[in-house]
Amino acid sequence: MKINEQLLEIQEHFGVISSEVILIIGSIILLILGILKAPLFWIKGVMAAVLCGSFVFAPKLQGLFFTQTIIRDDLSFLMNQLLPSVTLGVLCFKTQKHQSYEFYFLLMSALIGSLFMVGSHNLLILYLAIELTSYSSYLLTGFDFKAKGSEAALKYLLFGGLSSAVMLFGISLLYGAHHSLYLHDMEFSMLDVMGLLFFLSGLFFKTAIVPFHIWMPTTYQGAPTDAVAFFSTVPKIAGFAALYHVFKWANDLFNPFLEHLILFLAIVTLLWGNLCALRQTDIKRMLSYGAMAHSGFILPLCLFVETYSLFKYYVVIYAIMNILAFLFVQLHENEGENLSLSQFSGLGMKFPFLGGISVVWAIALVGLPPTGGFMAKLFLFSSAWNYYESMNSLYWLAFMGLGILSSAASLYFYLRVPYFYFFKKDQGKKLGISKMHFAILALLACTLIFLFIQPNILDRFVPMMNP
Repeated sequence: MKINEQLLEIQEHFGVISSEVILIIGSIILLILGILKAPLFWIKGVMAAVLCGSFVFAPKLQGLFFTQTIIRDDLSFLMNQLLPSVTLGVLCFKTQKHQSYEFYFLLMSALIGSLFMVGSHNLLILYLAIELTSYSSYLLTGFDFKAKGSEAALKYLLFGGLSSAVMLFGISLLYGAHHSLYLHDMEFSMLDVMGLLFFLSGLFFKTAIVPFHIWMPTTYQGAPTDAVAFFSTVPKIAGFAALYHVFKWANDLFNPFLEHLILFLAIVTLLWGNLCALRQTDIKRMLSYGAMAHSGFILPLCLFVETYSLFKYYVVIYAIMNILAFLFVQLHENEGENLSLSQFSGLGMKFPFLGGISVVWAIALVGLPPTGGFMAKLFLFSSAWNYYESMNSLYWLAFMGLGILSSAASLYFYLRVPYFYFFKKDQGKKLGISKMHFAILALLACTLIFLFIQPNILDRFVPMMNP
């Protein structure tokens, strides 16, 4: 294709990336407002408007665009609605000193990278999108400029750089085998297997799959809580969406090998996450291991096209649970404080509403009724049982059995927060929470309960689109 024809195609397809374009323009506006020293309230208001615009103008077209480098399908449409919505939730966190126009610019940059990660059909575009998300995340980790945050950012950078190099090596192997960076051009060969495994390491790093999880506990503990809430949802969910697209191509090539490898990694991840969380006393470190365990539950849902509806439901529930949990934690923090479980002691007598909220997000993360977390786990294990019966695979049976046992074990560490809240002696901790944050907590908690009652409601907001 000639250069003028490519330019015409790019011009015609520009509306396909409308969400990303709105976010890019919004990020530039944030920088201008920061240079003009606009109040933080204005900056937050502009960012909220940009995120809403990105949500409203999410493209509904399907197919391959920009010389087949960008893919648009049901999943990309879902992500173009979900990820800006989650970022809007992070924007509602309590105001702290580290929040500035630079902080929100980096959040926006990571969101842009995440959306391009989901929509990439070209390995180079996918790699660049992951790097944009990663660089923003490294800076956000140490943005409170404390010793612990700087240490976490350095560790995150080192492990991220290593995984990025391995991923780039895998891309080079795939390109060497096919002389193409497009997913649909790949064919089965041993070089494909090696290249794919190296390439997947970068996405496994982003989604915190064992053994690429080493950065996660330290980063979650040292980074600002609103940044942690963002890390645990937006880049991670985008990473799983990218895995879903990659597996759509790879699944036809060497299905048994890939399926067994993914199930093995999922089992190890959920077991390691839950077992490590049992001994944690720092609340953010505990939630980091819990989020790792959820990565193990989500990973098998990326394997098959048939599980799209279940994948959609689980990631939406996961995003709501995480935003609620980390908002709850941040509202109890003092500036730069590491919050331990003992600091929740006795608060249930003073703030019974907050105690009730802690019960809701705790049982949702465990997977108990009456929350959407229960329905997500129920659908997941039902699907695993169906695959076990149809394929007679012990991997699916092991995943289902160990997943149920690990969910039961998570009762211990998640319910410790409500236990300390209601049954421990009051230590005199003072809280100042605005009515707006009470309302946000109530809205998120009620949403989790409503999604238990009406699990099919998501299909009305993010329906399956006809090509």
